[in-house]
Amino acid sequence: ALESLVAGEIMQLKAPPESLLEMESYLRKSYYKTASLICYACRSTALLGGHAYGSNVATAMEEFGFHLGLAFQIQDDILDFTAAASVLGKPALADMDLGLSTAPILYAAQENSHLKPMVMRRFKKKGDKQKALEALYASDTAMDKAKNLAMFHAQSAVDALLRMPQSEARDSLIRLTHVVITRKK
Repeated sequence: ALESLVAGEIMQLKAPPESLLEMESYLRKSYYKTASLICYACRSTALLGGHAYGSNVATAMEEFGFHLGLAFQIQDDILDFTAAASVLGKPALADMDLGLSTAPILYAAQENSHLKPMVMRRFKKKGDKQKALEALYASDTAMDKAKNLAMFHAQSAVDALLRMPQSEARDSLIRLTHVVITRKK
């Protein structure tokens, strides 16, 4: 897990400017920095519960963790633009302050090509953040696409759980998935 986290940090720091526009790069970085921790934890619970590595249960739990982790991170990135800092418990727009583009901005950049140079220079030029925000909030689809991406991963997490026998624990994890994508902080 630590190796994945470090790989994600290095990927984030050394990413070539063109890759900053790619949804695949964003999702890979999100996996390494967030989802991998949840993924490995879920797989470990199955292994500690006596299920063999590669068993249906261990695989389902690993897939659940993978998708839950991505849904969590995408929702977190959405909240960076939609929730107040006092609610989040951290500064709003923190990712943009760090020069990071997340799903909402990447979808806005697909619609508005004038955002692409700002993303590639990591919002370093005066006024970049403000212009990017204006483009995001003017977009009719960027935020919805990001929400749909989070919902896709949440549903994929639930689908992985539904391959397991019904139990109180499984149903609790399904409810947890709902909490992850409906949270406001």
